[in-house]
Amino acid sequence: MHDPGPGRMARRKIKLDVDSRAEFSYADDEPSAFASMLGGLIEANVRSRPEKARDFESLVARVGIFVTDIDEGVTLDFKGGTLVVHNGLKPRRTLTIRADADTVMNLSNLKIGLLGLPIYYDGVGRGIAAKLLRGKLRIDGLLPNVLTLNTVTRIFSVQ
Repeated sequence: MHDPGPGRMARRKIKLDVDSRAEFSYADDEPSAFASMLGGLIEANVRSRPEKARDFESLVARVGIFVTDIDEGVTLDFKGGTLVVHNGLKPRRTLTIRADADTVMNLSNLKIGLLGLPIYYDGVGRGIAAKLLRGKLRIDGLLPNVLTLNTVTRIFSVQ
């Protein structure tokens, strides 16, 4: 006769389904092309890579990105597993990145190295570092939020 008690069960790690937990939305009825592009890039990265999903789950920050040559801004409001994308720069931002469109797009090409830190010694990284030193890339709130910037860079990077 079969024992109906629970008995022993094999222990397995359950793979978390990022698609069911991560939420991506737009605050505006008609998001700008730039807002749609950034939101779509981040969503694709998070849904395709488990290490980016872990960063996304842990990130609580409001990040502004302002593209100087098209005079357009976007606010990315990360809330620990959710992202709300706003047209324009909203108040109470943790970080604000200001640069031209090429530089903003190059941020998504930064490679991530050991300990999850961006690599600044390859071609793309040297270009980003040079623009930061020359003032063509400005990051308001950088010093008190270096760890937040590294997390955002990891989520944003397609590498």
